[in-house]
Amino acid sequence: MIADVDDGPQGPEIGAFFDFDGTLIDGFSLGAFARHHVRSGHVVPVDLGRMLLIGMRGLTTEEDFERFFVLGMRAWAGRSEDELTELGERLWRQGVAGSLYPEAWRLVAAHRRAGHTVVLASSATRFQVEPAARAMGVEHVLVTPVEFADGLCTGRPGGPPLWRAGKAAAVREFAPSHGVDLGRSYAYSNGDEDVPFLRTVGRPRALNPGDALAREAAEQGWPVARFRSRGRGGPREMARALGAVGGTLGGFGAGLALGAVNQLLGQGSRRDAVDLGLGLAGDLGTALAGVSLDVRGAEHLVSHRPAVFLFNHQSQLDVIVLAKLLRGGFTAVAKKEAASIPGFGAAFRLADVAFVDRGNTTAAKAALEPAVERLREGISLVIAPEGTRSVTPALGPFKKGAFHVAMQAGVPIVPVVIHNAGELMWRGASTIREGTVQVTVLPPVDTADWRTDELDARVAEVRDAYLAALDQREVGAPRGSVEVTTGPTGPVHVPLEWGTTAEMDADAAAVWRTGSARSTLTLLELLDPAPDPERLAAAHEWASRMVPRMRQIVAEPALGAGAPVWAGVEDVDLEHHVTRVTLPAPGSHRQLLDAVAQFAAAPLDRSRPLWAALLVEGLQDGSAGYAVKIHHSVTDGVGAVRLMGMLHSRTAEHDPERPEPPVPPVLAAPSAVGALARLGAGVVTHPVGTVTGLVRSAARVLAPPADSAGRRAPLLAGRGGIRRVEVLEVPLADLRAGAAAAGGSPTDGFLAAVLGALREYHRHCGVDVDGGGVDGIDGIDGDPLEDGGTTVSLGLPVGLGAQDGAGGRLAGAVVRAPLTVADPADRVRAVRELVLSTGPSGPLGAGADVQVASVPGIGHPVWFAGSRITRLYPLGPLAGCAATVTMVAHDGTACVGIVLDDAAVTEPDVFVEGVRAGLAEVVALGRDVPE
Repeated sequence: MIADVDDGPQGPEIGAFFDFDGTLIDGFSLGAFARHHVRSGHVVPVDLGRMLLIGMRGLTTEEDFERFFVLGMRAWAGRSEDELTELGERLWRQGVAGSLYPEAWRLVAAHRRAGHTVVLASSATRFQVEPAARAMGVEHVLVTPVEFADGLCTGRPGGPPLWRAGKAAAVREFAPSHGVDLGRSYAYSNGDEDVPFLRTVGRPRALNPGDALAREAAEQGWPVARFRSRGRGGPREMARALGAVGGTLGGFGAGLALGAVNQLLGQGSRRDAVDLGLGLAGDLGTALAGVSLDVRGAEHLVSHRPAVFLFNHQSQLDVIVLAKLLRGGFTAVAKKEAASIPGFGAAFRLADVAFVDRGNTTAAKAALEPAVERLREGISLVIAPEGTRSVTPALGPFKKGAFHVAMQAGVPIVPVVIHNAGELMWRGASTIREGTVQVTVLPPVDTADWRTDELDARVAEVRDAYLAALDQREVGAPRGSVEVTTGPTGPVHVPLEWGTTAEMDADAAAVWRTGSARSTLTLLELLDPAPDPERLAAAHEWASRMVPRMRQIVAEPALGAGAPVWAGVEDVDLEHHVTRVTLPAPGSHRQLLDAVAQFAAAPLDRSRPLWAALLVEGLQDGSAGYAVKIHHSVTDGVGAVRLMGMLHSRTAEHDPERPEPPVPPVLAAPSAVGALARLGAGVVTHPVGTVTGLVRSAARVLAPPADSAGRRAPLLAGRGGIRRVEVLEVPLADLRAGAAAAGGSPTDGFLAAVLGALREYHRHCGVDVDGGGVDGIDGIDGDPLEDGGTTVSLGLPVGLGAQDGAGGRLAGAVVRAPLTVADPADRVRAVRELVLSTGPSGPLGAGADVQVASVPGIGHPVWFAGSRITRLYPLGPLAGCAATVTMVAHDGTACVGIVLDDAAVTEPDVFVEGVRAGLAEVVALGRDVPE
C-alpha cells in the first residue's frame, strides 16, 4: 500500500481519508474515556450497564450507535471545551497512543510525503481524534459535533454521529471545499459500517476489516491489509516481559559474580566485572524477551571511545538493547527515582549510574561531575536527548544537556538510532512482543571545535541526522494546528437535569462523612447596581424551586446502611440562608473581601440545606457583593458555576416565559430496611462496582498523600491562621493569546502565572530558587519541569465529575514543581507538559502546598435579581493547603480568586502581587507575537 502511494498521483488534490477507531488504533478511543470515568468513580452504573448491553447486542443501526454514543458522553456534562481538550490530550499520551498501529503510522506518513490532503474521518469527537491528528501531523479531522451551552458541554452530541451514511456525506461535503478530487483519492477503514464511506473515493482500502467488509473488499477487488494486534498481549507476552527482567538482572548478577572471582584471582577490576555483567544482561535480557537486533553501522560502537552515546527513547526495551549493543565501558545518567526501581535500582548503582535529584540543584550538579570525570577516565556515557520516552514513533525535540557534557569532556557524540523498539513494547506497556529491533549507528560527531554560541545549530544537525535515518525528514514535524470540521448539527437526546438524584454518590458521601462543615466552596459576584431587596428574596424563592438541592437536607440511613440520601424539608427559612450586611464608610473593596472571607470561613449548619448566601451593601460605587457558599458534597466548582448559570438571566428585566416549577415534594428519610434493601440490591446486581466504589471513594478522600507528593515546602509549612481573600482579573482574550504564543491553553497560562508567583515569593523571602543543572541530561525518563531547585507541591484537579452535577470532582493529583523556570514562555510550555502527563492520584488538594484550579464559566452578560453581574470570583476551600488559587472565565474576563492561610503565607501582599505579575508576563507573550 505504501508503494502504491509513493508511485501514485502526488499533491493536495489527492485526499487520504482514514477512519480512526480500529483503523489507525487498535480498539476504540471512547473506551479510554470510559475507563477514565470508571476509575474515577464517575460513571453511573445504569449507564454503564446500558452501554454494555448495547455493545453485546451489537451496533447494527444508526439509532443503536447514537444511543451508545450518547451514553458515553453523559459524563462530559458541565465541562468546558478547554477542559475536554486537555483531557483528550492527556488520555492520548497516557494510553490511546499505545494502541496506534505502527503500520498505519507509516501509511499516513507516506501520504504526507506525497503531499496529499490527509483527513481523519471519525464518528468520534474532536477530543478523541484531534490529539492523534496533531501527533501524526494530520491537518484535518471530520468528527461528530459536541453540544455546548453557555460555554459548557451539555453531555450530548451536537448532531448525528458520523456513522454509516453520515460519514460518507461528510466526506463528500468536505472534498469540493478543499479542492480534493474524490475519484483519485484514498480511503481506509476497518468497519463493516464504513462501506458507504469507502465507496466515496476511487481508491478504497480495507485495514483490519471485519467479516462483512472483508467480503465486500473481495467482491470489489479492494486491497486488504491486516496489522499486528496492539492489545495488552497474553501469557506469552507477559512471560517475555518477566523473562526480560529476570534475564537482565540475572545476567548482570552473574557477570558481577564472575568478575568478583576474577578480582580475587587478581585477573580483573571492579569495572571489568560491571562490564561483564552489562554484556550478559543485554544478551540474556533480549534472548528471554524474544527480541533480536538488526544493527547497521555497528563498527561505530567501538571505533571512538569514550563517547557520549545518544539514543532516541521509545521504550523500556531501550535499556537492554543498549546493554547488548555497547557490552560495557559505559555508564548513564538517570533521575533519582530510578534508583528505587526494584532490582534495576541496585544494578544502576553498581554500574555507576549518576542519579540526578531534580528537587535539589546542588545535588544535580554534583551528580553530573562524576559522569564528566568518567568520560575523561575512558568510560562512555549514554543519554537520551529527548529526555523522555516518546508516545509515538515521531522524534521529539532534543535538549542540550548531552551536548554540553560532550563538549566539556572533549569526546565525540555517537548517535544510536532505534527504529522500532516502541512497536515491541510501548512506553506504558507491561508486556513485550517478540520481534527484531532495527538499530542504525551513525558515524561519530567530533565536538572538538564546537563553540557554545553555535550549540543550537549543532544540536539541529544531529537531530536532522536522526530524522533522515528514521525516514521522518521528508514528512516534516508534526503540525500544531488541526482544522476541525463537524458533521450536521441538531438535537439528538433529551437534556440533562442538574442535581436530581435522590441518593448521594460514593464521592459525595465520603466528603459528607468526614464530618467537616467547612468543606465549602464560595462564589463572589459583583452586582451593579445593588439589587432590590424584594426582588432578591423572590429570586431565591424561585431558585429553590428550580433546584431541589436548595430545599433538601442530608439524611443518614438508620444503622448507617447504604449511602446518605437527600430528603426534602417542609419549608426553607430564606432569612436564615440569606444574610444582608451593610459596610461602614467608606465601603472599600478591602472591606468587602474581609466580610466575604469571614462568611466563607463560617461552617454550614448540617441540619439545614447545605448552602448560604451573603449580600454586602454599602460599597462606595453603589454596587454590591453577593457571595454564595455551597458544601462540597452538593457540587464541585464546575457544578457551582453551572448552577449559577442556570439561575441567572440574560436580561435585567423579568422574563415572563421563565419556567415556574412547583415546590419539590418532601422526601422521606430512608429507613433501615429500605437502606439495607438498596445496598443489598446493589451488591447483587453490581457486586464489584458497589463494594469497590464505596471503598475507592473513601480511600480517595481519607488516604494520606504519597510521601513524594506530601512534603511541604518549608516556607509554606505553617497552618491554622486567619483566612484571607484576594481577587484579581485579566482580559480572557489577552490571557488566551499569551498562552497560545507559548503553545498552551488559558489554563496553562494561569498555572504558569501561579508558579511564577511562587518563584518570586520564595525569592523575596530569601530562598535561592535558581537552578543551574544541565538541561535534558536524563537517560531514562524526563519530567516537564526538570532543572531542580526549590520545589512546591501543586494540587491539580484532573478528573471529570459526575454528570449529574451534584457529585464533587474529588480526583486530583499532587505534583512537585521546581521554581527554577524564570522565562514565562518556558514556564507555560513546561506546565502544559506537566498537566498532560499527570493522572489522578488521590483526594483533591491532599498534601499540596497550593491548590490551583481553572473552572469554566459563563461567556455572556448575565443578570441576577435585575442587577448586572460584572465579575464572578471563585473562592475554593483551603483543605489543608497554604493557598487556593482558582480562575473562572466570566463574560470575557478571567477572574481569579485567592484564598490564603496567613499562618502559611506570611506576606500575602507579596504573593498576590506575584500572581498579578505572573499573569502580566503571560499576557505580554501574546503582545510580542508579530502580526
